[in-house]
Amino acid sequence: MKRAICIGIVMAVIIVATVSFAMMGKDVSLPKDWRSFIHAKSMVIPDKSHDLYGFHHIYVNKKGLDILKKGGKYPEGTIFIGAFYDVITEQDGSIHQGKKLFYVYMKKDKSAADTGGWRYAAFDADGKYLKKDVKKECYGCHAAVKDSDYIFTKFIE
Repeated sequence: MKRAICIGIVMAVIIVATVSFAMMGKDVSLPKDWRSFIHAKSMVIPDKSHDLYGFHHIYVNKKGLDILKKGGKYPEGTIFIGAFYDVITEQDGSIHQGKKLFYVYMKKDKSAADTGGWRYAAFDADGKYLKKDVKKECYGCHAAVKDSDYIFTKFIE
C-alpha cells in the first residue's frame, strides 16, 4: 500500500512538472514575421563582459505600438523582440554591427503573473530556444521598470 501511494505521488509530481514546463513554453517562440514589427529603437553596449553586449535592435508588434508611444499598460499579446549583433570596431574608429548573436523576446500574457504578466525567452542566432532562468535573468532586471509595465524601451521617432 505504501509503495502504491509513493508511486502515485511520484507520478503526480511528474505530471505537474511536465504540464508546468509545457505552460512555461506556451506561445514562446520567435515569431517568423518579427521583421515586420515596428522598429522602436537601437542601442549598443560595447562592453564584451556585459550580459547584453552588442548592437540591440528592438521591435514591437502593432498591438503594443500605441502604448509604447503614449505610455500605459500594454494589451495582452504585445510582443517585443530584441535582435542582438556583434560590435565591430574598425582601425579607422568606425563601429558597425557584425554577425547576429541572439534574440530576446517578451510577450504580454496575464497568466505569467510571477513575471509581471510577461513571458520572457531567449533564442540563439538561428532562432533556437535557449533555456534561461527567466525569473532571475530577465524579470529580475525588468522589475526595476515596473512603472512602465516592465519595458525599458522608449519609442524613438
